[in-house]
Amino acid sequence: MDILIVNDDGIGSESLIPLQKTLGAFGTVFACVPDGERSGSSHATRKYEILAENFSKSVRGENIYTHTGTAADSVKFFLKFVTREVDLVVSGVNGGFNLGRDIVYSGTVGAALEANMHGIRSIALSARQHGKNYWSVLPELLDHLIHGIDWNGAMCLNVNFPDQPDLSDAKIRFVPAAQTARPTFGYNDYNLCRNQGAITITPLRVDLTDSESLKQFN
Repeated sequence: MDILIVNDDGIGSESLIPLQKTLGAFGTVFACVPDGERSGSSHATRKYEILAENFSKSVRGENIYTHTGTAADSVKFFLKFVTREVDLVVSGVNGGFNLGRDIVYSGTVGAALEANMHGIRSIALSARQHGKNYWSVLPELLDHLIHGIDWNGAMCLNVNFPDQPDLSDAKIRFVPAAQTARPTFGYNDYNLCRNQGAITITPLRVDLTDSESLKQFN
């Protein structure tokens, strides 16, 4: 399996090398990330700047590349200048939750969804800023997501880690994204992750059609 790491925190991200080592148990791992922080860039692109002169191999480690574009451009740069053969894109680990409406602003999620637009499945990983406790459960969780579940056509899984994550059945929840700001109740990612301490996983997709409203016009 060929795995590509992308992020919106850039080449200086503290999680980059540890994540590369963790994913090494599942295949050959590459990384392609911006040359600086691109947090909050959503799915923005600098598509006319995806040029060879804006892309280089990093001295930070093996199979690591950097570029001048956005988080989402990481996928574009890698597919254009390295290889088009990628089995999975892992975005993150983001320093800060990507829950509920904040998903819209997330460069981490934007990069994961960019992979989907190229037909590549992706996992977006996020945790509270300065959080570290997810490292103890990440290898087993990734193994479960990569090998232990049937994605059933899903293309992107948005994963958020609470402060004290564990892998018990009650603490891993597949849930919808919250539709209101900072809800303190309800079956949604924000409430279950931040308030109830669950690892939340939300399937996402690139589909801007309001299907319910569309019905009234047909």
